[in-house]
Amino acid sequence: MKKIILVLIMLPLLFNVANSEEKQPELEEAPKALLLSLLENCKQDAIEDEVMKKDLNKYLLTCINDELEAINYKLIKVLPKDV
Repeated sequence: MKKIILVLIMLPLLFNVANSEEKQPELEEAPKALLLSLLENCKQDAIEDEVMKKDLNKYLLTCINDELEAINYKLIKVLPKDV
């Protein structure tokens, strides 16, 4: 009998844990104009930070993603191309 009572007490707790792990809403993709603007800003930062050419793409991608994360946009995997 004690086991049944314990199970009945624990059941609502288990449901609360399951419900609290809901998926976060999907983030929006940033507009192309914003990505290009961030790219230009990050290029200027790279010049100031004297980033070596071999490390530039990684630096730019990290820089852009840091900014996107701060303003709640979806992160990118590839640098934007200026068309």
